[in-house]
Amino acid sequence: MVNMIDEPVPSAAPVVFAALEQLQHRARQEVGTLIPPEVEGLRGSFGRILLMIDDAGTRPSVLAQGAWITKQAMGQRVRDLQARGWVDVVADPADGRAVLVRRTAQGDRVRRAALGAIRAMEEQWSDQVGAERYRVFRSVLDELGRRQGEAPLDR
Repeated sequence: MVNMIDEPVPSAAPVVFAALEQLQHRARQEVGTLIPPEVEGLRGSFGRILLMIDDAGTRPSVLAQGAWITKQAMGQRVRDLQARGWVDVVADPADGRAVLVRRTAQGDRVRRAALGAIRAMEEQWSDQVGAERYRVFRSVLDELGRRQGEAPLDR
């Protein structure tokens, strides 16, 4: 394959993106099958937000930054989570002008179900490729996925 300036395009470049997309698709499908049936309407972005909310509550701007989306988009997701009864929005006791997003008891149950499904999927993958290879894969994935100077994302 040749690009616009007649230089060969490395054959590995599109394969990397295809492999990442394939893996993400597989992960979503497998986690979806591992979520208990009583947890309806759980989307990947909802699970990720529930995992990012700390026990004391988290400001929407912090959640937006962690999810790499705009504050406005996070606001919509928080409203969606509120409508499901998974989070509450309360005044920040440290700053009356700000709010915190907190998980409800139901949100905690959904969070535990999502974590359980992710852990089960990772165990399956580790069994498939071997524990040591999976450990190295996760280590490399975490390293490459990290923004420069950023700590690894919570697991």
